[in-house]
Amino acid sequence: MGNTVNKAKAAAILYQKAEALLKMNLPAKKGVQNSEADVLKLIHEIEVYQIELEMQNEELRLAKEQAEIATEKYIELYDFAPSGYFTVSKEGEIIDLNLSGANMLAKELINLKNKPFGLFVSDESKQTFNRFLEKVFEHKTKESCEVSLFIKNNLPVYVYLTGTISEYDGQCHVIMVDISDRKKAEIDLLEAKKQAEESDRLKTAFLQNMSHEIRTPMNAIMGFSDLLATQFCDKQKLEQFAKIIHQRSTDLLDIINDVLDIAKIESGQMQIHMEVCELQVLFGELLTFFTEQKERMGKQHLFFNLQAPKNIVIITDKVKLKQIFINLISNAFKYTNEGKIEGGCKFDSSHNLIFYVSDTGIGIPPDKQKLVFERFTQLSETSKNKIGGTGLGLAIVKGLVNLLGAEILLESEHGKGSTFYFTIPHKTIKTVHQEPLKTEEPTKLYFSNKNILVVEDDRYNAEYLKEILSDHGLNLLYATNGKEAVQKALDQPIDLVLMDVRLPDFDGYEATRQIRLHKPDLEIIAQTAFASPSEQQKAIDAGCNDYISKPTAKDLLLSMISKHLEKNS
Repeated sequence: MGNTVNKAKAAAILYQKAEALLKMNLPAKKGVQNSEADVLKLIHEIEVYQIELEMQNEELRLAKEQAEIATEKYIELYDFAPSGYFTVSKEGEIIDLNLSGANMLAKELINLKNKPFGLFVSDESKQTFNRFLEKVFEHKTKESCEVSLFIKNNLPVYVYLTGTISEYDGQCHVIMVDISDRKKAEIDLLEAKKQAEESDRLKTAFLQNMSHEIRTPMNAIMGFSDLLATQFCDKQKLEQFAKIIHQRSTDLLDIINDVLDIAKIESGQMQIHMEVCELQVLFGELLTFFTEQKERMGKQHLFFNLQAPKNIVIITDKVKLKQIFINLISNAFKYTNEGKIEGGCKFDSSHNLIFYVSDTGIGIPPDKQKLVFERFTQLSETSKNKIGGTGLGLAIVKGLVNLLGAEILLESEHGKGSTFYFTIPHKTIKTVHQEPLKTEEPTKLYFSNKNILVVEDDRYNAEYLKEILSDHGLNLLYATNGKEAVQKALDQPIDLVLMDVRLPDFDGYEATRQIRLHKPDLEIIAQTAFASPSEQQKAIDAGCNDYISKPTAKDLLLSMISKHLEKNS
């Protein structure tokens, strides 16, 4: 409606102008009037001209609208660009900026104008930023640099600045791009590289140390084995040499077990086997073992004690709990030269059962307390050289404690000692009193007319079994593979089978299953170098009556044979 009124007014004004123009351009001759046709023609021309003006006006209006839209888009692109745009003075003050720049500085845009850009630059980057501005204004060339900004929460934000001189004197344009993610990736990469190099260094040191740890007992084993042949007439020396060979063989086995344990823990092949564990009995076994060990280590002067609340019986993985304590106590003896070593378990104020091992040894500095649980790590190269060891003990402890569903904790003060403690999930049950097992001295055992089938493919192991069994009245038969073992067990009157697990044709478990089909009551003891609770369970599942791991202990084997032969007597 308003548009129509405006057009009418414009037409009236145009008409008046047209009349004036008509009178000016077509003056009537004296005594002669203009014809009506001339007037109409002029009006038509004026109307055409009006239409042309209206079309031009519409074009101008559209052009204005497009210019406004373009301006809005430019402002939007400028303000919401992924980069921050700044106009900065020679003195470093912010003259103008876009909204993205304000957001990157975590401030309102209006509060940033006329503020020094350097306020947001970290102290370590200020010199870089100042030099960047000087180059832009001095050389009037495109310059760039990386700086860190402290915006909020004291967390650094890394940005890349590009500066160019402005057409206005004393100003430059700066584009700021956030490179925090890239910088973090670079830092993480450098840290990963550092860790990889450290891991490689530790592994190299571990291999060198492992070579030393293995060759040291091997040197004694091989050396004294050679001496046995030259000292066979001297019984005292034979006993001394045999004792040394046995001890160093035990040390070598401990090293091998450490390596196998850490491998099984890291590969997830270590399994939990819950059983009844009477804590006083467990700590009694450990106390007896380490009382003998401290004499061998020459540390008889150290006070050593383990204690537990009376009549506490729990259900847990007894083997792993015992191994945790063996590693912790062994570690305590290594690094303690004066004072005492104590351990065991106790209840805290919340009636949680806390297991612990405490010593008055050299202690561990705060910056090393996490490292001691890492693989191949020892407190120092100096201590490694003096004390020895694989550097796997505490890593195994951590792995076993984690496997039992807990965390190993450490309290230590350098030069004053350390305490390791942990609480593992367990189930407490009522005490079950059992009569102690009565065992005969293995050396007194004698089996009259008992036939034992020894299944063993290694001739040296077979020879060893022959030596330890032949003096006890046993009739020994031998088989070197699974097929031969099954045939002899079925064809001859056999009282007991010592079944090796790894055989050249099929394993001892399969041989056991085949024997069981025809002789379900025959006593079969599995003997294997696969020393693990899971392997023991595998032997029982295959039909074996018992299980003994290699290296085969003479007294244990004789006691086990006696137990199973008496069952069928």
